[in-house]
Amino acid sequence: MWNKREEETFRPSGAASAAPPQPVPAALGDRQDPGGIGASIRIVGDVSGDEDLTILGKVEGKIVLPKHSVTIGQSGRVKADIQAKFVSVAGEVQGNLVAGEQIVIRKTATMLGNLTAPRVGLEDGCRFRGSVEMEAPHDKGRTPSSANAPAAGATTGGAGVAGGMAPHAPGKPEPTAHS
Repeated sequence: MWNKREEETFRPSGAASAAPPQPVPAALGDRQDPGGIGASIRIVGDVSGDEDLTILGKVEGKIVLPKHSVTIGQSGRVKADIQAKFVSVAGEVQGNLVAGEQIVIRKTATMLGNLTAPRVGLEDGCRFRGSVEMEAPHDKGRTPSSANAPAAGATTGGAGVAGGMAPHAPGKPEPTAHS
């Protein structure tokens, strides 16, 4: 297939040994692009798999990707419980989210449900109603004192954070509803 004379013209002159071959780019079928559910797609049922998933359409049911990430784009509308390694919400979700590493609720999101992950982020402007439970993974080698310490700015009633309320300052008396 190769003409030996053409191959010789590409070798650097004066080189005693040939350079190691350069890696060949992966074929299109070998790429690890995330799977996607387009804006015009509607799925009713359970979704599972072994790759990252981006949802721009509508999904009703259950989404289970425990070793991968799930991203709900701004046009995404999801009525499902989601279990993944990482979850990012920019659209609308009604359901409980459980993540092995992190959950991020973006400023454009509307989230109705409970969040459970070691790290949870609520961006200013997001709409959130539910509870937040932050659990550190037990097998990551954390010391008991750091695993039990509350996270800075953490709250169990997430609605106060998303609604713009300042957390109660330690050492000051708790405000009361009585006048």
